[in-house]
Order: sequence, then structure tokens, then C-alpha cells
Amino acid sequence: MQNVTAYRQAKATGEIVSIADACLGGLRGRSALLVGPAKERQPFSHLLQQAGMKYLYEEDTPLRLSAILPHVQLLISVPAPEPPVPLLNAASIASGCIGRRAPLLIFDLSESTPSVEELAGLLPPVCLYTPEDLRRIFSRYF
Repeated sequence: MQNVTAYRQAKATGEIVSIADACLGGLRGRSALLVGPAKERQPFSHLLQQAGMKYLYEEDTPLRLSAILPHVQLLISVPAPEPPVPLLNAASIASGCIGRRAPLLIFDLSESTPSVEELAGLLPPVCLYTPEDLRRIFSRYF
């Protein structure tokens, strides 16, 4: 059973990176921010490096979010599976998007409560995939 769960997680990780690649027209030369515990970030970090990302920022908490956002095109929030889940609020995301012309693709990979405030998805440069969006997408394939 544990092997099945590990396989599904690896498949989902690959699918998320594939969606990001398609949405951004490729990952090579782009930058990403991964927010969450190192154990949760590691599979994404590995795949994004293989995809040729130019810069990969990794943070345990969202404290420096607004300072890093102007430099990235992709944000993946991978909080620990157990609550409390730190919230990446729309105000911090908005402040990091001031003057932004390029889109910002955000994946909220929380397993329980959302880790990205859904209001952030209404910001003009932001494309937010919520946990519910991802469940709908993956229910078709897994």
C-alpha cells in the first residue's frame, strides 16, 4: 500500500511540473519559489532542476514571499500534511506582484485546508490552482 501511495505522489509531482511547463511555455530559463518543509519540497526541486529552471528559491515559511515573488514565474506551496497550514495571503502576493507584467503561476498543494488565500487567484497576473482544482484534474487520470 505504501508503494502505491509513493507512486501516486511521484506521478502527481510529475503532472504538476508538466502542467507548469505547459502553462508557462516551458520551464528552461525560468525561476520558481517552493514554500514548505524541505521534505515536501525535495521532489519538486529535483524535477524543476531537471527541467532547466534558471533559479530555484526554497523557503520553509512564507515570510520572504513578497521579496522573492518579483523574481519568479512559478510558486509552489507544499505545506506539511498536518495542520496548522501557514497561509500565503493575497496581500503578500499582491505586494510581490506590483509592476509585474509576466504571469505568476501558483500551485496550492495543501492536503487539508488551503495554504494560499483564494482571493490571490483574482489578482490580474496570477493563475492559481487550488487543491480542489487539482483534485478535479487528477480525478480524471488517477
